[in-house]
Amino acid sequence: MKPSKSLFHEFKESLASLVSNQSSSLSQSRPIQLPLPTNQTSTAHTRATFMAFADAVIPSTNGALDLRLDDYLIWGLDHYISIQGQWGMNHIQLSAVTAEVLDAGATQLSLSQKVKEMPNPSIFPEGGPFSSLSVNDRFEAIYLLEQGEVDMESLPPPFQGNLGLVENILGNLHQMILLGYYSEWFSLGTTRLSPPENRRIERPFVTWDLVHYPGPAYGYRDLRGFLVKNFSE
Repeated sequence: MKPSKSLFHEFKESLASLVSNQSSSLSQSRPIQLPLPTNQTSTAHTRATFMAFADAVIPSTNGALDLRLDDYLIWGLDHYISIQGQWGMNHIQLSAVTAEVLDAGATQLSLSQKVKEMPNPSIFPEGGPFSSLSVNDRFEAIYLLEQGEVDMESLPPPFQGNLGLVENILGNLHQMILLGYYSEWFSLGTTRLSPPENRRIERPFVTWDLVHYPGPAYGYRDLRGFLVKNFSE
């Protein structure tokens, strides 16, 4: 069975529309040292960063990492967003630079001496400052970004000096996690990163079963308008 219009595609449409329009007792006398920003956009670093983000939003058994929603976030950012530039709408890959933005928030959190728990780089060893933070501190880093409490001019393009875009993308990342969690993404199995026309259902619908959603149904009546006897301009 291949759904006619999935939650994944509904996310694509809504996101494109939105973009276009140690412990808490640690000493505060010195900042906790986080791993230095990588200053690179490797696939491993990007994936580790979004694994950390996904695990913070929906942790534990059948959580976001179990359902590979880090892949979902990266795919969505890289394939379904266009940015208005000087020469019109440009399609760009946003996952790597968004990972850098999250690292910038984590770095600012450290510089502000607001890190409450000892960072642990071993959890996501290929990541940077953001992925080494505790779950609560990751959300604090995101809050600093959304409040513009970082040097906006130091962010990579297209986020540089653009607080509105930072707020938009970070806000939508939370929506993407929920949409991906209840979509057919995990059930696409090995084909989830393929072009849409080549995807196939390979696994049970884990989250659909959790909420007893029976899946798409075909043949139901749909309102397509109203009958008009007399039509005039």
